[in-house]
Amino acid sequence: MLRLRWQTPPGWFEVVQSDFVAFLQDHAANERKVSQSALVLASHHPNRIELVDLALAIADEELQHFRQVWEILKARGATLAADAPDPYMKRMFGLMRKHDAQLYLLDRLLLYAVVEARGCERFGLVADGLGDQEPMGAFYRELERSEARHHAHYLRMARAYFPAEVVNERLDEILDAEAEIARTTPFSPALH
Repeated sequence: MLRLRWQTPPGWFEVVQSDFVAFLQDHAANERKVSQSALVLASHHPNRIELVDLALAIADEELQHFRQVWEILKARGATLAADAPDPYMKRMFGLMRKHDAQLYLLDRLLLYAVVEARGCERFGLVADGLGDQEPMGAFYRELERSEARHHAHYLRMARAYFPAEVVNERLDEILDAEAEIARTTPFSPALH
């Protein structure tokens, strides 16, 4: 597991718990977007067989999570929400170097790894807050494990395609930037 450089404080879960339906709606939107991002990654790199296979597997799993959260929303009498801007992700995407295809691929893989690591941390906080013995707590504990796998897969792909020193240097930069982004993004009943 990546060591994030800023740990989410307990106050974040208190905000999530204050409007859990809004959190679920945001969570559903995030699962859908992550599934789409994985599909786009695969389509942009059709000749990288291992990356395509990995991206498709992640897209499938994230779409399954979207469906699971949708079922939870329906059971609560709620609906999906309209997409809302995600200030955390907007700032994270601003870190990507798009002027060079190779640098862009490296940044995407590392950014996705770090975002999945942040999701892992926050799903763990939700599981802790809800309690593992409760169905929703157990659900979020499983999602925590899933995010851990995904972050490791993206990191492994970066290390497969780029020299270790290049990956480590850029990962260090992204982890520093992400810590500041996470720390300064106001809490809301949302994953980020």
